[in-house]
Amino acid sequence: MSCGFDRYPLKNQVEPATVPLLNGQGNQKKQIVDVAMINVTIREEQSADDEILHLTLPTLADSDQSMDQTLQTQLPRNLMLHVGHEETLLERVRHSTNRTELVLAPVELHRRNIQRRLREAQLPKDRLHFADPPEVGKQLLPDGQQSRDSIDRIDRLSIIQSILEENNRLDTSEPTIPSAPQEIEQIRTVVESVTGFHPERLETFSGIAEELPSPIDADSTEILEGAVAVERALRQDTEKVVSDVDFVRRASQNLLRTSGACLEAAFPDVERISLVGVSSLPAAHVDLLHAILEATQVPVHIHFRRGTGSYLSRRLPELLNVTEPGTVVFES
Repeated sequence: MSCGFDRYPLKNQVEPATVPLLNGQGNQKKQIVDVAMINVTIREEQSADDEILHLTLPTLADSDQSMDQTLQTQLPRNLMLHVGHEETLLERVRHSTNRTELVLAPVELHRRNIQRRLREAQLPKDRLHFADPPEVGKQLLPDGQQSRDSIDRIDRLSIIQSILEENNRLDTSEPTIPSAPQEIEQIRTVVESVTGFHPERLETFSGIAEELPSPIDADSTEILEGAVAVERALRQDTEKVVSDVDFVRRASQNLLRTSGACLEAAFPDVERISLVGVSSLPAAHVDLLHAILEATQVPVHIHFRRGTGSYLSRRLPELLNVTEPGTVVFES
């Protein structure tokens, strides 16, 4: 299923040490289109000594003034992006104080790889505190909500099956809406990842769907409405949290509500937050970082993987461009 926010494909393959940040205008080898405040770290694949290139970018005055917007004007001041190699993460450990960097690692394998590299480099392990985003989200919730459990995929499939049998909250007569719970859950998960069920992103998704040629426009709209209907029904049918992703969304809301005090209470020794191993950008993760940047002065680093990093870095301003991150269209 193609989602609306991916309608601008990456047209130029990224060559080593080439970062085409501005819609292909910088796709010549060794020619970097510079945008202030973006720190791009790339391993030079052709280098015999495996050099790490740190591309220091100029001021806004040196950038292309003809652009309506640049990444500098669209990104929060305390946000730093890295594309490719994660040597900078290890360098921060080497030069760290007694305070800790909170490392959000959604993929367990990536977490283990970083821990292995820390051991090989004989660096202190206590300078990095690893956690996945739902785990951190849960710790940022008010005390009364931290004990709540989420339902797992098997439970969601069972509830979706009951919803289908009721035949009054989800219209499966439309050809685009499948009748199998597994396929419906897949649609719900994809829409959740792309939009976070944030009202502004859903509106954008809907607007893009309406611009598509017939009958794709109607099909896309039905899929979007079906995903929202399933999520609403799941929320109505369980007292638990629908998924671990919801802990992240609720944490984003609480960060704004408490002006960041919940982060200081949960992680008093954290001086920096990093999201690592990023090969996609789930909306809920973006909203969590957005809320941290808006409510606190804690610096945030995002370490993109090399293959998709340049493209995702261009998508990031669009995902950040929402009000009240973590908000959903459903009643609390």
